[in-house]
Amino acid sequence: MTTTADPGRVESLEAQIRDLQAVYAQLDAYAKDLNRTYLELRLRLQQMTTLSALATRLAGARNVDACIRICADGIIDLFPDSVSAIYLEDHHEALKLVAARPHDDAPTDLFDGLAAEALCGDEPMARHIQQGGQGQEFVAMPLRTRGKSFGAIVVLRQQQFDEDDLRVMDLMANSAAVTIANARLYQQTRRLAITDPTTGLFNLRQFRTALAQEIQKAKRFKYPIAVIMADIDNFKAFNDSFGHPKGNVALRKIAQTILQNLRQTDLVARYGGEEFAAILPGCDQLALLQVAEKVRQAVERLSFPVGPDRPRARLTLSIGGAWQAAPYTDAATLLSAADQALYEAKERGRNRSYIRPD
Repeated sequence: MTTTADPGRVESLEAQIRDLQAVYAQLDAYAKDLNRTYLELRLRLQQMTTLSALATRLAGARNVDACIRICADGIIDLFPDSVSAIYLEDHHEALKLVAARPHDDAPTDLFDGLAAEALCGDEPMARHIQQGGQGQEFVAMPLRTRGKSFGAIVVLRQQQFDEDDLRVMDLMANSAAVTIANARLYQQTRRLAITDPTTGLFNLRQFRTALAQEIQKAKRFKYPIAVIMADIDNFKAFNDSFGHPKGNVALRKIAQTILQNLRQTDLVARYGGEEFAAILPGCDQLALLQVAEKVRQAVERLSFPVGPDRPRARLTLSIGGAWQAAPYTDAATLLSAADQALYEAKERGRNRSYIRPD
């Protein structure tokens, strides 16, 4: 027995199937949209969490180098597949590359130009470029505080940066800029507190603190320690003849000459007036005389311009030195011995070195 399907019923079923397919397509599209939204929200949550942790680490940084390192690592945490670089202005207001992540992978020539361009702007700058035969996306943003830019951050990757990315990077740059600026101010203030403003050398207070620390290290590691004290001969007459501005120029030049003729491990300070002092860790009596003579002769070779149509002036140093073996060292005894040696050098005619005997 053959049955024939009701055409109307078949058509109705087909319509229902089409409706179900349409609903399924809509639900599938909605599910995909929800998934994209979920992934996007998850990414933004991760970025906000990373940004919060970055701000916490930056708040704990006490120097510019630490701020730069934290910021450079934070960029990679925020944008894992990126190449980034951080630039800061130096004392001559020239942009200098201070960090790159991954290390040494930043295309320096390209980044230099982008950083210079960003420095002149107020907001993140996004652009598409061709790099290495393929399209690249970059964002460059200024580091800016108190209405002045002092650096820039450049980030490069293949994926396009959207508006949310730019907001995240802007927040990061603002946080980094404030922290770096504060760290710079802190370091500058601390440096001013321990240095002599005329010569740039350490001041007397810092010299005494450093001497006590160096003596403790010398005792711990059992090595000798020496001190030299140097006084510019007849410096009052120089000032009276040529004026204090010329005298300050001479002080700075002599200070730099002393620094250049000592080791990096030695500490040099302006002891007061026209007098300098230096701490020489590990220096014994024989080496001390050689060091003192090297410094004295270097200053003796200097000459100072004092005016047009006038011959260049010269100055000399009298230097006294003292040393002690580690077990017997104390600051007061060492300084007193060096001061007496300096007095002896002046008594013997100036422009000479005298080392206090054992």
